Amino acid sequence: MKVADVMTVPVHTVSSGKSVWHASRVMADLRIGSLVVMDAGQVTGIITSRDVRAAHPNRIVADAMTPDPVSVPMHAFLWDALRTMEQEVIERLIVVQDDQIAGIVTRESLVTKLAEWNDSMTKMYRSPYIHAIGEELLARGEPFQLLFVDLNRFGEVNKQFGHPVGDDMIRGFADKLRSLFGPEDFICRYAGDEFTVITMKSDSTVRQLIEELSDQLIIGKVSISADVGWVNERNEPEFFQLPLRELISRASLLSTKAKLSIGR
Repeated sequence: MKVADVMTVPVHTVSSGKSVWHASRVMADLRIGSLVVMDAGQVTGIITSRDVRAAHPNRIVADAMTPDPVSVPMHAFLWDALRTMEQEVIERLIVVQDDQIAGIVTRESLVTKLAEWNDSMTKMYRSPYIHAIGEELLARGEPFQLLFVDLNRFGEVNKQFGHPVGDDMIRGFADKLRSLFGPEDFICRYAGDEFTVITMKSDSTVRQLIEELSDQLIIGKVSISADVGWVNERNEPEFFQLPLRELISRASLLSTKAKLSIGR
């Protein structure tokens, strides 16, 4: 999901020499929360309804606006745009394409849309997230490591100890994944007791991580581990010819083989 899918258009502008009162009237008439400030065809700032409320109406826009506003390209992913907002502590981003203003995106619109992809139990994104990342990387020809992680004995845990314990098991393992991988990696709860990871880490690092995922983890009354299927362009000759869905299927089959080979 890209910023272009949720941005607001058209973009309304005001010059920095106009009064704050004028800017407030334009926003009220158009029922919008911000105006891009432009002078001589160049973006010089952004003024929001909050800025307007904090400034005297007789002041000019230049006194109330935020100068040099942060922008994001149309093709940016929603989660990257939201991360930028959180880092800059802002509520709006100007969306640009070929150095031209294309729209405005708000934090509220990003959070609302991304909530559709959020897994409430683990606080991770669900499968559409990893599909979007993987398909983008494949289209750009960028190599990556794809891991399919399948927990062992999850069904037995639910039957023997009940679903609340099974839920704790899922949450605990999600925390373990987050501790092993960093903010530069992409993790999702794919389905049930299955997780998927896309990472750019080296082969040797991935091997070490797979070993750690295979170690027993004690959560409450039970110990769990995981089997991992691992696919990249070195062990899958058709890596860049296949859609991500097929690569995930192959990684899933490898995790099943690993489970069967050890009799889990």
